[in-house]
Amino acid sequence: MKKVLILGGYTHMIDVVITAKQMGLFTIVVDREPASPAKVFADKSYDFSTDEIDRLVEIAKMEEIDGVFNGFDDFNTWKAVELCEKLNLPHYATYEQLEICSDKERFKAFCRSYGVPVIEEYKIDELLADGQTEKFKFPVIIKPVDSYASQGIMVCYSLEDLKEGYAKALRYSKSGQVIVERFVDNAYGVMMFYTVKNGQVVLSAMTDRHVHKAYKEHPPLPTATIFPSQHLDHYITTLDLRVKAMIGGMGIENGVLFIQSLFEDGEFYFYEMGFRLSGTQYYTILEKQMGINLLEMMLDFAIGGNLDHYPVEQYDRGYSKFPACNLSILLGTGTIKEIKGLEQIKEMPSVISYIPVQETGDEVLLTGTYAQMLGRFNIVAANLEEFNQTIEEINNTLQVISTEGKDMIIAKYSTSPQAEQLL
Repeated sequence: MKKVLILGGYTHMIDVVITAKQMGLFTIVVDREPASPAKVFADKSYDFSTDEIDRLVEIAKMEEIDGVFNGFDDFNTWKAVELCEKLNLPHYATYEQLEICSDKERFKAFCRSYGVPVIEEYKIDELLADGQTEKFKFPVIIKPVDSYASQGIMVCYSLEDLKEGYAKALRYSKSGQVIVERFVDNAYGVMMFYTVKNGQVVLSAMTDRHVHKAYKEHPPLPTATIFPSQHLDHYITTLDLRVKAMIGGMGIENGVLFIQSLFEDGEFYFYEMGFRLSGTQYYTILEKQMGINLLEMMLDFAIGGNLDHYPVEQYDRGYSKFPACNLSILLGTGTIKEIKGLEQIKEMPSVISYIPVQETGDEVLLTGTYAQMLGRFNIVAANLEEFNQTIEEINNTLQVISTEGKDMIIAKYSTSPQAEQLL
């Protein structure tokens, strides 16, 4: 039985542990929190931080592990690369590739070198030094160059906002650098999911990412990610080959990645890339579409397995056999007293998985980040009628009641002509 060392034991990692065990792997989870949820499902666990590399090396050698696996966050991706290098074990990413992906400024520069369009940006030092706001038009969005999950981001409508946003972004930036861009206030963007196997780059999916901006100063948060994108043909015609060349130019040989893009007046504007599994756990949807589990593929890679029996190259160009969706439930502030209808929804035939973020008893704060989600439903339907019906049934069934007796859900994606219904 091969052993895999899994970095992180938070809720998202439960599916990683269960999948690895189904593959016949012995699972060892490391997380500093003794009560980390994924530890309950693992064969063995340790209670210390994944930042303690020397201890990780010691445990890995003692346990004679065959591979290291990181999941859905950038921090543990970096740690996995460092650990694998010390142990001489395979990892899909390199330091250089992660530096390009995790630094928004470097990523945009790399895009430009391959003719991939990006949103325009402004130099914060010049703007704050002389206050010459005529150089650009508000609103703008300011963010740390090296954060993720919408942390440290602020939409600014004035010079005073910009100063406040600059201070906020700096607090979340490990490198002390920020980026300021024109803010595109659209109801949705697009998101591309690529898979690379033995150097071959495949567009596994392209989605429309519908968003809701509940608070003026916070960035929009997703309400639904719809498979496939209505702009798929346009993207393939104009950008897909350039993006594939760019991914190849980064030297990526194996792995999964996602790219986020704004869409305005028929143009795509790239702004962020993640070289890891997405927190949406989109691989559950793609398994229904292609019959291939990308989580299994990456676990296989981690232990040095052969990837030939994962024919992802047969499903290029954003292949989608069924209508599908990752449905996010956005919450306002308050403490969750009761969640009504959740178990009923999880039993719906088209709901293939649920990824919890908050639970009964949790306090939801005004952060403008993914922490304001109750969770996410992954939905795959046999046809469009069933898909629409499932969305509406979820909207009519789910309630999140606060200790004050109010429903905390602040926006619902709808399949009606009005994309969202505010509560």
